[in-house]
Amino acid sequence: MIGTAIIEAVLLSALIFVVIDFMMESANDAMNKRATTTASLFASATKNAVLSYDLATLDAFTNELLSNPDILYVKVIDGENQTLSFAGNERLKERTFEGDTLVETVTDGIFDIHADIVEGGTLFGTIQIGIDIGTINRAMSEVKRWTVSIALFEMALVAIFSYFLGIYLTTNLYILKSQAKFIASNVKNGVFDFKWKPIQSKDELQELSLAFDELSQTLAEEHERRERYQHDLVELNRNLEELVAQRTEKLNQRNHQLEATNKELEAAQQQLVHSEKMASVGQLAAGVAHEINNPLGFVTSNLDVMRHYQSDYAELAKRAIQLGLEPDTLTAFNQFVQDKDFTFINRDCNELIDESMTGVQRVSAIVNDLKQFSRTDTVQLQPCDINACIKTTLNLVESKIKYHAKVITQLNEIPQVLGNQGKLIQVFTNLLINAAQALESEGEIRVSTRLDHECILIQIQDDGIGIPEEIKNKIFDPFFTTKSIGKGTGLGLSISYDIIKEHGGELLVKSEVGVGSCFTITLPVML
Repeated sequence: MIGTAIIEAVLLSALIFVVIDFMMESANDAMNKRATTTASLFASATKNAVLSYDLATLDAFTNELLSNPDILYVKVIDGENQTLSFAGNERLKERTFEGDTLVETVTDGIFDIHADIVEGGTLFGTIQIGIDIGTINRAMSEVKRWTVSIALFEMALVAIFSYFLGIYLTTNLYILKSQAKFIASNVKNGVFDFKWKPIQSKDELQELSLAFDELSQTLAEEHERRERYQHDLVELNRNLEELVAQRTEKLNQRNHQLEATNKELEAAQQQLVHSEKMASVGQLAAGVAHEINNPLGFVTSNLDVMRHYQSDYAELAKRAIQLGLEPDTLTAFNQFVQDKDFTFINRDCNELIDESMTGVQRVSAIVNDLKQFSRTDTVQLQPCDINACIKTTLNLVESKIKYHAKVITQLNEIPQVLGNQGKLIQVFTNLLINAAQALESEGEIRVSTRLDHECILIQIQDDGIGIPEEIKNKIFDPFFTTKSIGKGTGLGLSISYDIIKEHGGELLVKSEVGVGSCFTITLPVML
């Protein structure tokens, strides 16, 4: 009995400690979940208002949240720690904010929680919320008082009752022990026929004795059922392989469907990139045509002059033949040669041929660059010379930017990268055209390359109008554009960003309104 009392005391003490600790952990978890959920939901609800600096909407949200009876204050600050909105007791407005994680560590009766408003990796604001924990503290004190009181009362009752109960239980438990040994012995010997007289005490011991009787009958039934199940299991195993084979076939069919769908998605993505490239070709078409027409114009003019020169040489040859047949025509022949100035014609012919060859080579270079840019790209990566790609791009966009932008290049000696040359030219084309369009009238575009540790840095910088801070994080989003309808698809920077990511690099932007923008591409060198 003393041992029972000691065990009861120890267990009740442990129970009191566990209950109080559990209640405190539950209160902490509940408060943390509620505070975190409230702060997160409120941050999500006010995100657009903070990003757009809509103070009226922020005030409406904070006042609505303060309608909860246990929320003492709500505060919204921006990334520079300036208060955008506040609701609650004014004395709490200027207090130093210290976030709480445990209810028991709160000393001022207010559980403080915060949530950040982040967009594109940039902190735009923070939500601060204070929740009253007075109700929780009062509840915890009441739980402690009642738990201790009930435990002490229970110890007294158990001590009295166990004394009288022990004698009664011991006698009947010996009977039940004998019945249990009888069941175990029969089951061990494979006998499932149990019969005995149950205890007649009209209490739980009688019920327990009857339960033993039911247990014996259940064991006999379970023995019979187990043998039947073993037979069914053999039959099931026979059919299991067929079911597995059918399921495997269905899974294979699904896998084939998924592979086909992935191929269609990859083809659609390649088509989208190619379509955007064709859009860039369309922007360059007029300028490229002008660049081709210039050399074609003077080639055509040179050929026209050469045609006149050829007619003079034909006449010269004709008269030379006549001179051999009719010696009297020597004077007319000398006069013809003197009038035509064949010395000048011979010198001019060489210059016309050289000039025409230069024009044809210029046309060929433009066509080759345009052909290299607009061809359908393969996914295979090859060694690429970044400086050569930039020069090719500058040849393509020259007619687009040369009339209102001065291009300054600083192409240092750099190693090759592993990439897709056509896609890289597409990226440079988009960035250079965007830089030219950002210039209000005339300006400079600076293109530079250099080696930085194990990476190639390509910078394209302009002194144009710059990018407003509120849209800087959106410029790489698909279909986002600030151009008027029909002037842009909103895919150029998005596709360029994806292409650079495919090459294991990064595309970053720094911009200031009225100063200009600088796009930096980082690509790993080929090992």
